[in-house]
Amino acid sequence: MDSMNTQRLLIVGLDGATFDIIKPLAEAGRLPVLATLLQQGTHGVLQSVQPPITPTAWTTVFTGKNPGKHGIFDFQTFDPQTYATSPVRADRHREKRLWDLLTEADQPSIILDVPFTYPPRPFNGIMMTGYGTPRTAGTPFTWPPTLAEETPADLRAEIRLALPRHRFDRSMAIVEEWRDIMQGRRRLLRHLVRERDWALFFVVFGITDNLAHIFWTFADPLHPNYASEEGKRFREAFFQAYEQCDALLGDLLDWVGPETNVLIMSDHGFGSVYPRQYTFRRLVEGGFVRYKRAPLLAGVNEWAMRWAMRLYTSTPFFKELVKRLRPGQAKLVKQTLAAGGLLPTHSAIDPRRSLVLPSEFGLQLWLNRRGRFGHGMLDEDQAHETIARLREFLLADRDPITGKPIVRAIYEGRDLYHGAFAAQGPDIVLELTNFYDPTTRPSAHNGRIEGGHTPDGVFIAYGPAFRRGDVVAHATLADIAPTALYLLGHPIPPDMDGRVLTDALQPDVLEQTPIKRGETPATFGEIAGGPDFTPDEIRDIEQQLRQLGYID
Repeated sequence: MDSMNTQRLLIVGLDGATFDIIKPLAEAGRLPVLATLLQQGTHGVLQSVQPPITPTAWTTVFTGKNPGKHGIFDFQTFDPQTYATSPVRADRHREKRLWDLLTEADQPSIILDVPFTYPPRPFNGIMMTGYGTPRTAGTPFTWPPTLAEETPADLRAEIRLALPRHRFDRSMAIVEEWRDIMQGRRRLLRHLVRERDWALFFVVFGITDNLAHIFWTFADPLHPNYASEEGKRFREAFFQAYEQCDALLGDLLDWVGPETNVLIMSDHGFGSVYPRQYTFRRLVEGGFVRYKRAPLLAGVNEWAMRWAMRLYTSTPFFKELVKRLRPGQAKLVKQTLAAGGLLPTHSAIDPRRSLVLPSEFGLQLWLNRRGRFGHGMLDEDQAHETIARLREFLLADRDPITGKPIVRAIYEGRDLYHGAFAAQGPDIVLELTNFYDPTTRPSAHNGRIEGGHTPDGVFIAYGPAFRRGDVVAHATLADIAPTALYLLGHPIPPDMDGRVLTDALQPDVLEQTPIKRGETPATFGEIAGGPDFTPDEIRDIEQQLRQLGYID
């Protein structure tokens, strides 16, 4: 290569993909494209952020910065005075994204279905925002806003969000909807790759994550669902999602040509982990979290409450009945069960009486400190004491099936995050052991969401710049942006936390094109701060999060 800036780069995100699925299927001949890339490119585990959740992970990918700098710690932000939550937005952080930096170098980008990029900001290129975009009518999810009008008439129907509307349950309907989305994306991708100008093409396939949330336990040989009657059918549907991605990846490689460098990555891995079900119950049992008192509990004895909870968790008819209630009625039922300590739910937590405030996802814990929160209860000495008690309490838990610790590690936020927003992050982050089975506790399993995120993502690199047949160690999500900038001939900003993955690159590439270090931080002067979400938009985004088990 004479010059890096003559190159093009394709980044394909396989959301939630894991080598635990990819390698066995590739060895069985079911993923021929990925099998070839593993053999002829370089690959390794891509370490996610802690905790490995979607908005935090993808924002780290396209900024190259840790959450303490970009300020996205969760699916929602919450007001420290009122404790009210609201969905995160891409215009609420000031860090420049990969494509913003390329815009400054007059290099166009096409960004398709990358999660938590809504609302789109102006830049040199094309964008269709991904997961976290409200599906309400008239949502401006494209850049430029006139993208549909600029698209050939026979493809305009594909200028749509790649977000399924069918309910996430154990049925083939969601599988069929995703198949239709992927077929439409193939037609649109072919047009954009071949007809539009780009230096960076960045697309994310969400099918691997969505179906893992529903069908994971049927693909996990350690889980009882694996050998169930429906196991084979659902497992096959899940594996076919990977095959669809493999086929479309093959098409993309044909369209971009052998001279294009390719990065394939996932924002996290997957496993049988259930943070919300475990964390909420144990924090209540340990006295760290208290629920609001529910008026409906007056005169109801414990036996009756436990009977009602067994009915709720084990009877599909009763759960469907609750789902059909008006939102306020359903919330009251769930809060009543929660107040009895029987149903883990975030909305019932009482911040006036709780020492710890967990996120809805269940892995981030904020200490309810005085001076930081409106109803703060802890001074600094009490906060340190609470952390010590949390460690002792949670690290002692063992899974009754495997005997392994349920909590694999407990991190303090000050050890994970640094930057202007680090103080807003959680005080404690939990990492759970893969295959903690909450079904052994009668009050734990919601019967709908089957798998959860693990920190071990996927990294595969292929093309003229990369080594062949090698393995990369210690790669992280923050390394994607600086590596992409290097491949496109751009200097690396001084405030990026990631590194160029030099051990993935051909030695002569580095000799011919040394890494350039920039002097200007990759940040906007101020947060864009667009209009807040409307109530309808909030309801739709919360429904997206609820479908995947991220919130109540």
